[in-house]
Amino acid sequence: MSATAPPPLPGAGLPDDYRGSEILGAVIATTSVALITVLARLWVRLTMVHKMGSDVSLTYLPSFDFIVERINQDWAMIIAMTLSLAGLGVVIPQVYYGAGRHIVYLAPDVATMGLKINFVSQAVYLWAIPAVKMSIGLFLLRIAPNKIYRRMLQGVMVFTMVYTMFCFLTLLLQCTNLAILWDPTVQATCWSKGTLQMLSHVNSIINIVTDMFFAVLPAPMLWNVQINMRTKASLICIMGLGVFAVAAALIKSLFLSNYGKTGDFLWDSTDLTIWISAECNTGIIAACLPCLKPLFKRILDSTTQRYGKSSFGSSANQTNQSYKMKSYSSKGKGGGSRHFQAQNQPKIGRGSRAMSKGNSNEDELALTKPASPNAITKVTTVTIDTSHPIDSSWWSPTSPRMRV
Repeated sequence: MSATAPPPLPGAGLPDDYRGSEILGAVIATTSVALITVLARLWVRLTMVHKMGSDVSLTYLPSFDFIVERINQDWAMIIAMTLSLAGLGVVIPQVYYGAGRHIVYLAPDVATMGLKINFVSQAVYLWAIPAVKMSIGLFLLRIAPNKIYRRMLQGVMVFTMVYTMFCFLTLLLQCTNLAILWDPTVQATCWSKGTLQMLSHVNSIINIVTDMFFAVLPAPMLWNVQINMRTKASLICIMGLGVFAVAAALIKSLFLSNYGKTGDFLWDSTDLTIWISAECNTGIIAACLPCLKPLFKRILDSTTQRYGKSSFGSSANQTNQSYKMKSYSSKGKGGGSRHFQAQNQPKIGRGSRAMSKGNSNEDELALTKPASPNAITKVTTVTIDTSHPIDSSWWSPTSPRMRV
């Protein structure tokens, strides 16, 4: 009587492919961009807006005022970014311990540790995504034009958090002993694969619907608000970037059907990890961009002042406003005209009036007298120091103190 042969390990007969670099590249890239946008948001809030406190009040749900006063949109975003960074911190060792490879090619202790870290990553991203939605919802509450939109936002936010808690409990209670998820030698009973996949699909559908809600709601909500049309359009488009989070959630749902069918969880979770991170970090970026408007405005204004036409015009206007004198014009032989103009000359005293009268004819003659072809033109710059009060008694056209 021969002993029954043990079942083959997951991935047996398949090539030893490695997709860990794909996981790291996607997660590190999306998390890094999200981190940059969050840091820029906090910099704007602290240095330009000078406000990190509560700016939202759930007027129609007074019982939540205490919570909102302490967890406003900025703090909710900080929590979401912290969870996203924690997800990155979990994914890196997960790849080190075999994520992106078939279990059959891993040592038993390595595969056990990789499966344990994979379970932790599910819990981290499970809370990171609703934290992003809470930050977006708190932002939209600030600009909600009426009670109906506020009720809708509050209802979706409360539902999101309650459902996330339900999903977290199902994650913890799916087996009588969770150790069986990473150690097959443990004796325990778990829910059927069909039940687990059904819960995963329901969770994915709810994520897609709520992502779409927060991405599309700004359009009808701001349509009749009396604000600048360009500001309204830009805000709607920026908030509409949440559609990319919807796309990531849709792609993620496509990989749920095959997840865990063969027990090769470290290999099957490759695409799920990539797109869960993309969904979370894309939502963070879309939620932070509207808060960066003061920074974009400063950059555009600075660029315009350096390279735009308005900067030269404004400089000229400032110059003309600082020095305003009589305007002279004359036409030479060629029919061209020459102008000399300065504005807002301060009234210095009698001496200046005498100089104006005494030299006006000479100035006009100098400007109207045509120059000979071989003439040499001399330009003289006159600098007048007005930093101290001027005593008009010593001023005269022939005064030796006048610096030329």
